[in-house]
Amino acid sequence: MEELSIFVDESGDFGDYAEHSSYYIISLIMHNQKNNIDNDIDKLERRLSEIGYPNHCLHAGPIIRNENPYIKESLESRQKLLKAFISFIRKINIQL
Repeated sequence: MEELSIFVDESGDFGDYAEHSSYYIISLIMHNQKNNIDNDIDKLERRLSEIGYPNHCLHAGPIIRNENPYIKESLESRQKLLKAFISFIRKINIQL
């Protein structure tokens, strides 16, 4: 029996309309568990540890917008985080 994992993420604001947040987005990622990405995840976690973020969960929006918990981080540090994440995404088999 195959197993499919589904990850759901949302972004936006249900509050009063504001031009800067006029959209509410829901993203789905479906991962067929027969496609093992454990080695790729291990490489990402090692890279995050190397650049000072062991056991860290990445949140691209706050990294890009320089928000908490990254507000005190340098641009260079935030770029390293994004590059690590982009490298991970490029190496795994993604189908649209």
